[in-house]
Amino acid sequence: MIITDPMMEKLSEPVMVNQKCITATKVLTLINDKVKSQDQREKVKKSMMDILYAPNSIIDIDVNDITDLFQEGGEIHSFETSTDATQENRMEILVEQIRKNATTYEPYSHILVFFFISENHPLLMAELQPFNEWIASVPGEITVKWGISSQSTKDLRAIVLLQ
Repeated sequence: MIITDPMMEKLSEPVMVNQKCITATKVLTLINDKVKSQDQREKVKKSMMDILYAPNSIIDIDVNDITDLFQEGGEIHSFETSTDATQENRMEILVEQIRKNATTYEPYSHILVFFFISENHPLLMAELQPFNEWIASVPGEITVKWGISSQSTKDLRAIVLLQ
């Protein structure tokens, strides 16, 4: 039996709006504290919002994951990379792009990577090996958080935040 209560519908909407406001406030505060230039702030904000509001998350990243990961340390940097999801060695290609872009921001000790995978070409667990190898190769002590969401495009995409 489904019970419909009009009051619950009215009450649930402000709760969702309040949660979005809290999320936005936490993210904006973090960005203002940890990103120097206005151009970079916009880039990091877009990346974080894409991650937080990914519609089909399989392994979710929430605002607490982001604020906990980046609460200490220096400036936060962001970049995005992608490759064709139909390619046989797609993760090797993607991780090589991540590796090259990440060298620009060395040294870093906090990494957040969010993968957007194609619904038609799902990511296999064995394909995460290049990602694991890259993480293992980063010098120093590293804290890593990662998530996955499916999307309808034919790209395998990654958003990377480094600090």
